[in-house]
Amino acid sequence: MTDETALTFAPDACLYEGIVTHVRSGAVKHRLAYKVTSMLLPLDELAEIDQRSRLFSVNRFNLISFHEADYIDPAFDGLQPYLEHLMDVSGEFPQENDRPTRFTALTFPRVLGRSFNPLTLFFCCDRENRLKAILYQVSNTFGERFHYIYALTNEESNLSQDQRLRHEGKKLFYVSPFMDIEGKYNFSIRLPHEKLSYQITLSGQQPSSVMASYTAQKRPFTTRNMLLTFARLMQSGWKILAAIHLEALKLWRKGAPFHKRPPMPSEPVSSLHRSRLGKGLHQ
Repeated sequence: MTDETALTFAPDACLYEGIVTHVRSGAVKHRLAYKVTSMLLPLDELAEIDQRSRLFSVNRFNLISFHEADYIDPAFDGLQPYLEHLMDVSGEFPQENDRPTRFTALTFPRVLGRSFNPLTLFFCCDRENRLKAILYQVSNTFGERFHYIYALTNEESNLSQDQRLRHEGKKLFYVSPFMDIEGKYNFSIRLPHEKLSYQITLSGQQPSSVMASYTAQKRPFTTRNMLLTFARLMQSGWKILAAIHLEALKLWRKGAPFHKRPPMPSEPVSSLHRSRLGKGLHQ
């Protein structure tokens, strides 16, 4: 029987139209913002979602598509077993029967076969749709990926859906040559509903702190909205990659220090913990 007080998350597939903003403050100041459209996809419903629109496909080329291969290592044959593996090796769920088994992805789509996802979120639930963890998959332009996982505390599992979850952890993965590997991330997120909102701040041993945020409005998962998304934004992986490299050039011209790429972390996932700033401050 489902605990009626538990924080549950069982969304239908949808689109989110919004704005990604990056603000750099400190020694080198910089700001950029661009429009994006993301998808929220329950992974156990992909076969049904694949049939909803002639413009959308799963694991096949289309105007807009979702490919599991974009998120997994070559040793795995699907996204579900890969995420279950990450739950296992994370160490957050020592009891096998307590591990999440239902996953919902918040990600950018492929457009005309091209994609780049600097950050994909996976909302990890048990069989009764109780939210157990949030997994952040971070990718860089060198083809590398890493994961940060936050397992909800007992207190947070009873929050309402519109309250914020706040957590933090050490930066371990190289994202940009203009950010030191040393530092700390602070995450603040409301679960996707009619609106979507999250914010990630990097601070610590950095000459400049960096805040990235995404705010968006829910749109139905329809052919019309996909066509409007494509026509209005022409969003693709090329657009995001081009924006990243253009902003890197601007930072270089502003004198931002350059940091060499270190070796990858030895483990594929690192645990986050509840933010000390977030205790009692969920609004």
